[in-house]
Amino acid sequence: MRIKGLLASAAGFALLATGAAVPASAETDTVRLAQQFGLLYVPLHVVLDQKLVEKHATAAGLSGLKVKLFKISGGANINKALLADTIDFGSHGVGPALKLWGRTKGRFKIAVSMADMPLKLLSNDPNVKKIEDYLTVKNHKISTPAAKVSIQAVTLQMAAAGIWNEPEKLDHLVVSMKHPTALAAMLSGGQSVKSHFATLPYSYQELQSGKVHKVTTSYEILGGQHSVLVMSASRKFKESNPKTYAAVVAAFAESFAWIDKNPVAAAKTFIRYTRSKMKPETVEALIKDKSELDFSMQPKKTMKYANFLNKIGDIPAAKSWKDYYWENNHGFDGS
Repeated sequence: MRIKGLLASAAGFALLATGAAVPASAETDTVRLAQQFGLLYVPLHVVLDQKLVEKHATAAGLSGLKVKLFKISGGANINKALLADTIDFGSHGVGPALKLWGRTKGRFKIAVSMADMPLKLLSNDPNVKKIEDYLTVKNHKISTPAAKVSIQAVTLQMAAAGIWNEPEKLDHLVVSMKHPTALAAMLSGGQSVKSHFATLPYSYQELQSGKVHKVTTSYEILGGQHSVLVMSASRKFKESNPKTYAAVVAAFAESFAWIDKNPVAAAKTFIRYTRSKMKPETVEALIKDKSELDFSMQPKKTMKYANFLNKIGDIPAAKSWKDYYWENNHGFDGS
């Protein structure tokens, strides 16, 4: 489902929520969003820059809604913030989202799929050319945003399971580190962190340096393009604030459509919000390259993660991807 379809889906859900028998005064006056780091968050920057949540909330009869942003690193910390009711919507990888769904027995589910991107496992160690080489390295750590929890950490476990039938085979090498910090470690050299399971723009910057090479990608491990970033919310928030929830979903749908039509302006928005020193034309090229980054609300290959996490005992079995996605997504041809 491309842009017209996702807009229609979001609009339809917003219409249902607008007609819900909940007085406007009963809804929250502030919606709290959270982001991590990287090019994956361009839609959030657009939502904030163009005040799209406020726009859709006003159209639904909610006046004066405020949006508050929290910057939180790592899927584990996003999950903690959601559980602590510090935030209402948390953006995290598919792995952390599924673990939150399982841990809370469905009290938290995915509200929006946000992006597909090949996570790239990179190394500055010439002795590491393939995943099997990690068994013989010394003084070598692999950086992910959250060990054991992040989508990168889970994807590495899936790769280990495929090679050795031992998901935790490389867990002793994995450390938690913010993407910007891992970038600095990879480019400076001489540190124990010699591999980084990176997202854009960090993977691009590392490869462009000439000091780093690719070991593998999540697309190679999972056998094709898949959802990486999603945004979760609680049943409590969704049911107590149906119009606000729908306004957030519609805001992100509109931001995806706008980015698709305005990659130059989207690149400038990203640079302004992040104070990135990347060239606007480079960011624009990455946004336009669907093989590198695709802002999409359609769930893709999420059941591969769900089945794996169930197999290793981390989450209960899911009969369908719809089990862990809120119903505003159920019209998509997901997987």
